[in-house]
Amino acid sequence: MSSSESGRQFINQPRQVVGEALEGCARLRHPDGSGVRLSDPASGMRLVVRDDWARDQVALISGGGSGHEPAHAGFVGAGMLTAAVCGELFASPTVDAVLAAIREVTGEAGALLIVKNYTGDRLNFGLAAERARQEGFKVEMVIVADDVALPDNPQPRGLAGTLLVHKVTGALAARGAGLKEITAVARRVADSCSTLGVAFNVGRHPGKPREQRAPELGLGIHGEPGAMALELGSDSDTHGVHAIMDTVVTALVQGHSRKDVGGDLPASGHLLLINDLGGCSALERSLLLEEALTHPSLQALGIHAVVGPQPLMTSLDMHGFSLTLLPLDSLLEEALSASCAPVAWPGVQPVTPLTHFTPSQDAVRTASDEASDARRAQAKADCQERAARGVKSRAGLPGDPQVEQRLRAALEILLASEADLDRLDAISGDGDTGSTFASGARAVIEALEDCELACGDSGELMTTIGKQLAHGMGGSSGVLLSTLFTAAATRWKEQSDAHGQAPLGQRWHDALSHGVARMQHYGGASRGDRSLLDALLPALEALQESVQSEKQESVQGGQSASPAESRQEMRAGRVDWAAMARAARQGADATAEMAKARAGRSAYVPSAHLVGNSDPGAEAVARVFEALADAAEEAAG
Repeated sequence: MSSSESGRQFINQPRQVVGEALEGCARLRHPDGSGVRLSDPASGMRLVVRDDWARDQVALISGGGSGHEPAHAGFVGAGMLTAAVCGELFASPTVDAVLAAIREVTGEAGALLIVKNYTGDRLNFGLAAERARQEGFKVEMVIVADDVALPDNPQPRGLAGTLLVHKVTGALAARGAGLKEITAVARRVADSCSTLGVAFNVGRHPGKPREQRAPELGLGIHGEPGAMALELGSDSDTHGVHAIMDTVVTALVQGHSRKDVGGDLPASGHLLLINDLGGCSALERSLLLEEALTHPSLQALGIHAVVGPQPLMTSLDMHGFSLTLLPLDSLLEEALSASCAPVAWPGVQPVTPLTHFTPSQDAVRTASDEASDARRAQAKADCQERAARGVKSRAGLPGDPQVEQRLRAALEILLASEADLDRLDAISGDGDTGSTFASGARAVIEALEDCELACGDSGELMTTIGKQLAHGMGGSSGVLLSTLFTAAATRWKEQSDAHGQAPLGQRWHDALSHGVARMQHYGGASRGDRSLLDALLPALEALQESVQSEKQESVQGGQSASPAESRQEMRAGRVDWAAMARAARQGADATAEMAKARAGRSAYVPSAHLVGNSDPGAEAVARVFEALADAAEEAAG
């Protein structure tokens, strides 16, 4: 593999690259089952010929120097070219090679040579045509000179407009048109299409460093100098695609208006071909399409159809594009839209007005949802009215003072721990865990102060917290924790809708476990991966143990309590916050001994930076459970 100053290339030997590339393409068949044949390498010629050709129609032959792929070999097939004659990189094929192609494919109907307007191509194809006529072949030649970069150039270059000649003549030949008719239409297309390109650099020859050139308007496909260098400033207004497209379109439309066939605008408008010169990304091509179709000058011309944006007539990996305009009539529209075998031809796409829709941001509403919203709105209004009168009670909300107290304790510890968690995260990440958790805490506190949290309705509380974390926390942690609370709220409401209710502790365990499972499903982390799960999962196990202990005590207690008292105990449940806090702390501390992380940014950090330092997410979870345990103890005392 050869390398250059601009980087590596996927080649073997530079002298072999053309032949090897053609052999690779020739191994594939078109969707219609046809394919191509290659001339024997020993002949010294590189001819690409349709393998389904029966010499019963007009043969279409094109070609030129290689390096412009997929032109021209990529357009050999039913509905387009019969044969392509390929030279070396940017070098015309020989007279003998062109003559051999004529002999190989030309029957009684004759052949049309489609030639780009370069001296080497004109001479070699022209002499081959003369010699073929001496041998009795009917041969015509059309020269394409669609470049409008230089107004006074007596020999405009042949560029991407050549491909439109290929397509139109290919469709006419496929339906049995004669050589005279096909030649006349080919010349009309060649004379009426206009092309102009722009590029940031020239193509890089295999095995050689890239020539350093300034960005140019009208840069040739062989790297020839353009019409003018582009002065690209440092701000987006002077070097953005909008400004560049305006420069290209303005010059293209001016050049197009100088064509003899300019005349009146055809009834069916124009076709626009957008050609990637070899180095544009798919994203850039889509942006070029948008900029071209919204340019006022092109809209005024009436762009009704588009070919591309695709690499069609390239210049190796030149980072640039060209635009080609072709006035349309019914004959050309039909020919351009006709089916063809070569997959390199992207087809013609009609232009349609851009339409937008407003995505729905609300879930499907039910009568129950509407009633719930009405209750929440009234409760919030009551709460705000009390706050305005200086009454601190939140009785207007479906509230629970103990839940609010514990929630505040958890949120406040996250705010107080911001700097500690950031320092801990700086060891294995980008140092933002503390600020990320603090942002989430602030979002929930704001909702609490705005009377938007129903602390007495666990399902609604978790739903609202999930929404606040999704919008206010940011990063992957915000999405993961929002997923946890959202899924837990869904499970909680499912339990509420079921017949009967499990003990409170069991419901909390089931809901949170479900939420954690969904978070793991989307996040991909597991216990032992050195993440917040290493503190959260042990805490849930401690909750489950307290639930099981409560069940055993209830069974051992027999029927000493009245049925009503037993039901009240079951509904109240019991949560051993202290046990959960101890389990979370042990889990968080254990992450300091984990030498390998398998989730998050820590997965890319060497073990030496991890051992001895707890995972910041697990540490945050442990501190939250410790705050909850302290709040529960304070309330009990």
